[in-house]
Amino acid sequence: MCCLKSPVNFIKFERPVKEQFGFTLMEVIITIVVLSIASVSMLSAFTSAAKTNADPMILHQAAVIAEAYMEEIQLKSFTIGPGSTRATYDDIHDYDGITDEPASDQTGVASGFAGYSVSVTVAGLGLGTISATDAMLITVIVDHALIDPITLVGFRTNY
Repeated sequence: MCCLKSPVNFIKFERPVKEQFGFTLMEVIITIVVLSIASVSMLSAFTSAAKTNADPMILHQAAVIAEAYMEEIQLKSFTIGPGSTRATYDDIHDYDGITDEPASDQTGVASGFAGYSVSVTVAGLGLGTISATDAMLITVIVDHALIDPITLVGFRTNY
């Protein structure tokens, strides 16, 4: 009898404590919903990037064309001489006012860059003590229907 009255001796019916492994069904459902929302937002970002992924390539090609024209012009002589076609241009002044569509190489052969148009201006520019006849501003503009025109500006002096 004494055992029943003492609260210390009562038998407790508790589940033994075990380590828990895995996820509950609610945790799995919430994880799937969160991952679905993240996937949809990332796919929409990739889709919009894929629609415009040709633009960087076109920009790069336009920049390369502009650099090629600029290098070709700057390597020519400063003195004025005869030149009736691009293949016979021998000084930078010959390039003033040319327009190529499509872009072409030094010999005038189309370069395979269809859709690109190139225009060049060569104008006198006075720089401090240098007269406008001894310094030239060279502007090369490359245009394509899918991008804004690329403008490359360079200088050439009579040295």
